[in-house]
Amino acid sequence: MPTNIVAVYGTLREGLNNHELLTECKRIGLGWLTGFRMHNLGNFPGIASTHDESGRIRVEWYDVSDEILASLDQLEGYDPKTPESSMYVRKRVFSPYGRGWIYVYNKSLDNAPYMEAGDWERYSRTSMLHQGAQSA
Repeated sequence: MPTNIVAVYGTLREGLNNHELLTECKRIGLGWLTGFRMHNLGNFPGIASTHDESGRIRVEWYDVSDEILASLDQLEGYDPKTPESSMYVRKRVFSPYGRGWIYVYNKSLDNAPYMEAGDWERYSRTSMLHQGAQSA
């Protein structure tokens, strides 16, 4: 069965709301990926390439089947036939595990706050704790 290496950095990460798509997949690693900057789009992040080694994002690496990759494409609003109008585009990246994929936001990030820490899972966890403290 063909497999694909995919880097996930937002709601697909373990413990977050879209991770259920990856529960049958093997997580092969966790680390930082340089060359990207993360922006807060409200309920999910978007990333953009920095075209150099500046910026970094926290990613989990998964080994996924072609079927799961197609499901991820659908979730991310990526249509390989019309990438220019897709919400995200799937781009090749190099990983410690070989060539992989990552979804890069394909719209303007001008009004989206830059997230210097680059870790959506940590942001989500602290954001929920902060909301809980406000409602207590």
